[in-house]
Amino acid sequence: GALFSKKKKYWVPEHRKMADKLEDLSKWRPVEDMTGWQLQNSSGKVGEAMAKTKATAEVNLSYNGLGDDECESLGVAIKQTRTLKRLILANNHIHEGGAEYLAQALTPEKGQSDPTLEELDLMNNSIGPEGARAIAGVMTCNKRLKKINLWWNNIGNKGLEAICENLRKDYPRDFVLDVRYNGFDLSDPSVDWDKMKQQLENSKLEYEGDPEECRFRGWPEE
Repeated sequence: GALFSKKKKYWVPEHRKMADKLEDLSKWRPVEDMTGWQLQNSSGKVGEAMAKTKATAEVNLSYNGLGDDECESLGVAIKQTRTLKRLILANNHIHEGGAEYLAQALTPEKGQSDPTLEELDLMNNSIGPEGARAIAGVMTCNKRLKKINLWWNNIGNKGLEAICENLRKDYPRDFVLDVRYNGFDLSDPSVDWDKMKQQLENSKLEYEGDPEECRFRGWPEE
């Protein structure tokens, strides 16, 4: 009878789930997976909520149609949050401008501690060489950031050069930079590959052998 009937489950549209979270910050969990919610038109409010939530350490915004303008809003959240440690922005429409907004947010202000973010995943976007240069600039000064994923971003040789030029010598043992599948061309005569290798060796980031065992993943091989 009714005593043993199962509770009905109702389908809730993704936009309604987001509306609930924006109305009540207590509904934000330590890990929030918002993959495919199509939040491009709500990024400002999402960023505000991310900055204010007191429990969330990881947010996955993959496949949300996010572009450069949305990264400006997310940059504000990165600067203001006190809990967010991992931000996944894979498979969006982020270009050079978006990477620059994120880099600005991750650059510590004078006299201030580094932002709380430790992992940034930009896999399969289109930040290009100049976007890579912006992210590389962060790597010189932000000592909290420990994992950066730049897979499939078309950064090319120029982007790789910018990264190598900005490597420092005191990365933590768990630091990982992944630049695989970015169209590097070893036959390019304008690139000083020996110089770049020396910069990598000076940084003490392993780059040869099994990529999964290296801290610098994606060095081009012949």
